[in-house]
Order: sequence, then structure tokens, then C-alpha cells
Amino acid sequence: MKDITKLIPLVLLICTSSPSAEELKERNEIAAQYKWDLTDMYASTKKWEADIIKYNTLLPEIESYNGRLGDDGETLLAAVQKMEEVEILISNVFVFAGLKSYEDMRDGENSANFSRARTLSAKYNEATSYMRPELLAIPPRKLEEMIDSTKGLGIYRHFFDEQLRMRDYTLNEAEEKILASASDALGKFSSVYGAFNNADIKYGEIVDAEGNTVELTKARYAAFMSSTDRRVREDAWKGVYREYERLGNTLAANYEGHVKARVFQAKVRGFDSALQAATYGNAIPTEVYTNLIEAARQGKGPLQRYMELRREALGVKILQPWDTSAPIGEETIKSVSFEEAKQIVADALTPLGHEYVSTYWEGFSDGWVDVYESKGKRGGAYSWGTYESKPYLSMNYNGTFSSVSTLAHEYGHSIHSSLAAETQPYTYANYRTFIAEIASMTNEAILFQKMLSEATSKEDKVFLLQTYLDEFRGGFYTQALFADYEMQAHAAVESGKALTKDSLNKIYHDTHIAYYGDSVQMNPLMDSTWSRIPHFLRNDNFYVYQYSTSFVAATALAKMILKDGEPARARFLNLLRSGSNDYPIELLKKAGVDMTTPAPVIATIELFDQMVSELEKTLKE
Repeated sequence: MKDITKLIPLVLLICTSSPSAEELKERNEIAAQYKWDLTDMYASTKKWEADIIKYNTLLPEIESYNGRLGDDGETLLAAVQKMEEVEILISNVFVFAGLKSYEDMRDGENSANFSRARTLSAKYNEATSYMRPELLAIPPRKLEEMIDSTKGLGIYRHFFDEQLRMRDYTLNEAEEKILASASDALGKFSSVYGAFNNADIKYGEIVDAEGNTVELTKARYAAFMSSTDRRVREDAWKGVYREYERLGNTLAANYEGHVKARVFQAKVRGFDSALQAATYGNAIPTEVYTNLIEAARQGKGPLQRYMELRREALGVKILQPWDTSAPIGEETIKSVSFEEAKQIVADALTPLGHEYVSTYWEGFSDGWVDVYESKGKRGGAYSWGTYESKPYLSMNYNGTFSSVSTLAHEYGHSIHSSLAAETQPYTYANYRTFIAEIASMTNEAILFQKMLSEATSKEDKVFLLQTYLDEFRGGFYTQALFADYEMQAHAAVESGKALTKDSLNKIYHDTHIAYYGDSVQMNPLMDSTWSRIPHFLRNDNFYVYQYSTSFVAATALAKMILKDGEPARARFLNLLRSGSNDYPIELLKKAGVDMTTPAPVIATIELFDQMVSELEKTLKE
């Protein structure tokens, strides 16, 4: 009934590592205190295998309820409880295998176990494929009577509502079973991209600012892009994008498979489009997506003004793509030890209350956090866990302000998962992707506001303003641009067009111009930017717009928490504790943000404009 792979969302954030001549360490060379502890999930592979045996034993028990859900309330309750038991079990199996695989993507045994877990989760989807059609076949009045008359069934009322709203888009039992059995094959593009992006692609070497020849890795890339040496930035940027351009035909074919799979699934269910299928599944009006893109396109003026300010501050005639993250002032927050970062974030999060900060500290002593980059480790930063596990988080910490901010970000996810699991029954302990980024981005916004308020020098203010404006641009404008691109790519397939390297490059080129105009020089390699975005090429259909909407919501929530104190904090923590016990739009309304109106988006664009003006003023001081 649920997507096992996303019971607690895995949320990726690009995290960087400092470029260094030092060779990356093997995982066994990193101190235990800086690695997560997965033994609470499974102390050994033997116990993991035992749960697989148990899972295979329990799976037929779910199928035994086929044709019986409408018999009476007791039978329905027993079926749902059995479903939960099996879901908890397979999610533990799946997530553990994924976390072990991500420790070192070169490890063939762990990769094979993760692939095996994917297959097992597909079997669950197949075994439960009858449930939604059967639930929909129960007359609404009879279902209400069953809920009212059966002790213990009432807690599932919202769960049943979620299933019933899919009535018009649910196939018969046989058809649902076919789709479920095909889920692994239809999602294979995700594992193809994972292997390519984390294990196979190499960017070669570049000469850093100190004259050292170093390997160009994904983790080091962003650090190089923040270098004060324009030659280093250019070499790093071209080194990365040359590879994606070179492999563009392969990546385009893989992405076309992704899009066609989603269009096919939407079409057979009767949706008007893949976009509608994706937003409807999260109970989000499609207009929230399209209105976001329209507002971002109309609000491009402040974005272009910031790019012009960057160009002037850097003293360059033409702003190139490798200049868009270059520092326009001295980096005043750098070489921060991880221990220092922990304290900085803890101090910043004080407005969220004692319980929140206590949970934060507990995570370090309880083995939640995997800190440093190592050979073969999955790039980026993410939070992932299950209902019964710790809410694990992985980083590639490098001592920069960006890494400090990433620590606050990922802890937002993990504490969100922790509070929801503590408060909600299993059915509602996960949270929708539309909500998933809000806690993390709220943490980032609060961290920035505290550090800016304490800044005393012009240099500190310039650095912080520039840094957050870049975070702002990345979290709001860039993700809106990506969402715009994604919508166009799916629309092309839906209109019968093929997706090729050339057609995808053109879509990206035109979309970038729509946002940036001529404020950034369009290098030919830039057209391949789409092929580097993981959310396009993994199983994350129409995901990225939620970064933008989450940034909007988080900006509003952080402002309310810092201004209003306890009432706003209580609403925010209630949002985190609520998990998925209501629809995302309604949960946000309770927290004080109405995403069905354009007001929060407009306020976000206005804030960006104000911050550009503040940076402009500070630079002139």
C-alpha cells in the first residue's frame, strides 16, 4: 500500500569536501565516532537474512485477506495490521541494505544485497496490489459503519480517506497486480543512474590554486566552484560538464526511459498528465506547481539583478557559469571543525526549544551521523531511516559554512522523522515529500538569521549575505527552473516527441534564458546541466518543485518563529509531530502557511529582493 523505498524519505542535498592533495581515506580509516551505528538495525548479515526469511513467510498471510476486506470490520483491521507488520519488516531490510550500500558503492556484496532488497519490496507491492481496489469496492456507508463499530479501526480513518480519493485512478485487481509486478523493471533507470553517478563517472584531475594536481570529485566540485581563483573554477566546471556532455546520449536515453515510464503509469491510471499524477498522489493541487513556475518566471528581476551585482563585485566583464558561486568577499567562516559546527548549530536552534536541541545532541551520542567523505561513499548528504530505526544522516563534512549549514539541514530531516515516529502510529509516522524539506530549510533559515544578526564586520555581513543569497537562489529559483524543465520534458513525451540529447539540451537552454536572461553567459556545455541533476534521473518524479515550495514555507515559518516565539514554535513542532495524519496543504495551514495562495511565494521573492539591496548597500560601505 505504501512505497517501501520512501517510508521515511531519503532526501539528498549536495554537500562538498575541501579540495586537497590528500588522498581520500578508506572507510575503515575513519574514527568510529564519526560513523553511524547501523548495528541497532542489524548486528549481523545473518540477522538481516533471518528477517528476509520471516518476510517471505509473512507475505502469503497478507495475500490470504484477498477478497475478504469488505467482510467485516475485524477482518479489515486484521488485514491492515498485518500489512503494517510486513511493511515495517521489509522497510528495515530495504533501508539497511541501502545504507550499507551507500557506505561504499564499490562493495559488490552490499550492492547486490540492495538490489535484492529492491526485488523483495516489489514483491510486497505485488502482494498488496489487491487492497486498494477492494477498499474502493466497499460502499462508503458500509466502510463508515465498519470503522464506527470496530475498536481500533478508527485510527485508520485518514488512511482510508487517502485510499478512497484514488478511486477514479485505481485499476482492477488484475491490472494493479500487473503494474505492481512491473514496478522494479519500470524503475530500473534509477539504479542504472545510481551506478553510473556514484561508481562509474570520473572527472579526471585538475590543478588546484596551490599548484597541486588533485582528483576532481563530486564532493570537491562545489568547493572548487567557490574558489577565489577563476582559473580553478573554470577548470573544475568544464571538467565536470565535459563528462556529462560526453555521456549525454546515454543519459538522455536513460532519462527518456524514466519519463516514458511515468507517462505510461499516469496514462493507464487515467490521469491527464504525469504531472497531475504526481501532484494528486501527494494531495497537492496541480496549480501549486504551475503557479510556482509562473511566479518564479515573473519574479526573475531580482535574480537577474543579483547576477549583475555579482558581476560588478567580481570585476568581470561577462559573468560566466563558473562565476555564479564565486565569493564576492572574503570567506570569513571556514576551517570549522566538526565539533565547533555541532555547537554553532545547537546555539542557533535554541529558538526551537529545549526538547528539540536535546534531541539534536542525542543524535551524536546515539550513532545517527556519518560525517566524512571516504572512498566509494555516496556523494551528497541525506537523511534516511525507518519507523523502528534511528533517523540516520550522512554528510561529506568539509569545514566550510556550507557544511555547517548542511548539518543544520540534515538534522532538520532527522529530528522531523524522530518526532513523527515518537508521536504517530506507524501509519502516519512517515511524511509526504511536499513536507519533507520544510523542517530542514527552516533550520537553515534560523541559522542564517542568527549568524547575520551577530555579524559585526562588513566582511562577515558580505559573506553571510552572499552565501544565503546563493542558498536562496539554489533553493528557490534554481529548483523552480528545474521543475519548469521537468514539466516541459514530460509534456514533450506526452505530445509524442522523442527525448534526445539535443532536444533535452535545447529545453534546458531555453528555460535557463527564461530565468537568467543574458545576466549569465550561456556556455555550450551549460545546456547539459539537466544530465547532472540526480532527481531527474533517479526515481524522483516531479520532486524538485517541492524544494522551492518548501523554501517558501520555511522562510515564512522561520520568520514567524523568530518574531512570535512560543506560539509559532508550537505550531511548527506540531507540524513535525503530525507526520502524515492530514494532507500536506492542511498541515501547513495549521502551521500558519497557506500554499494555495500566491502570497507566500510573492513574499519570498520580495525577501530575496530586499537581501540583494542589503548586500548592495553593504558592499558600498
